[in-house]
Amino acid sequence: MNDTDATTIQWLNLLHGSPSFVIRIDPRTSTPTVVQVEVVPDDDGVYWIAGTTTLPRGDVLPSVFQVDTAAGGSLLGVHWKIHGRWMSSSDRTQVLAALDAGEGDMFPFNWTYVVPLARNVYLDGTGASEGTA
Repeated sequence: MNDTDATTIQWLNLLHGSPSFVIRIDPRTSTPTVVQVEVVPDDDGVYWIAGTTTLPRGDVLPSVFQVDTAAGGSLLGVHWKIHGRWMSSSDRTQVLAALDAGEGDMFPFNWTYVVPLARNVYLDGTGASEGTA
């Protein structure tokens, strides 16, 4: 990814390599903290969580999700590891080119978190670890 800074890449690699950990961003100070929890708590700010994304055409991508727990687990962003490089879902042109894909090959996608959320607006709020966007 062209505009991913070294710190972000370190975070992505950490979570990808040790997926039972998450990164919590303190809502007051914006300070990141690496923690290990069984369930990501509700209404506790932004978390970065490892998982996988399954595209409509069947591709399975290692992923790290930015999730807003104060908004019921809404997705703020996704980073995908494609051909050994981290790419942001917001870099659509680059992602589509790397996957030799069209929009219909990408969306809607399904995802799974390694560490489930206490509340997930994409499902029924029972601590689910999957969703569709």
